[in-house]
Amino acid sequence: MKNGRAASRFAISVNRKVGGSVQRNYIKRKMKEWFRLHAGLISPPHDVWVSMKKGFDRGSAARVQGLFLDALAKARCR
Repeated sequence: MKNGRAASRFAISVNRKVGGSVQRNYIKRKMKEWFRLHAGLISPPHDVWVSMKKGFDRGSAARVQGLFLDALAKARCR
């Protein structure tokens, strides 16, 4: 969603059924870092909220990152 602020904002929620707390926090850290690095893909400023229902581990993080960046790029077109 577009917002009236100077910068984009990011929020993430990870379902409690997704692994233990260590895995959920890993997912949150990775997603926040990807957004921080690629926030320029979306402009004007938007609010981005991601709801994770399935987890990923270090082995599949690159594939999930590609999906996340594709979603950011599509949000730019809207």
